[in-house]
Amino acid sequence: MMGEVDFNAMGTLPDLIAGKADSRQSDDEITCFLNNLGMGYQFAAAGGAFYKKAKAAGRGHELPTEWFTQDVHP
Repeated sequence: MMGEVDFNAMGTLPDLIAGKADSRQSDDEITCFLNNLGMGYQFAAAGGAFYKKAKAAGRGHELPTEWFTQDVHP
């Protein structure tokens, strides 16, 4: 079993992009992105707009909610 992960010791996405944080060293390492700053609202807003237009046009089909929810958290 793996030990706990110290998320405070990990670099941020901007650090990774700027080369200030180490990237994965092998394909066996896992990449994790924590979205604790509320980023992603723009995708929810755009998705909502597309959904309303598709629904109004009679396009698409329903997808199971469980496809988009997590039951395992870091």
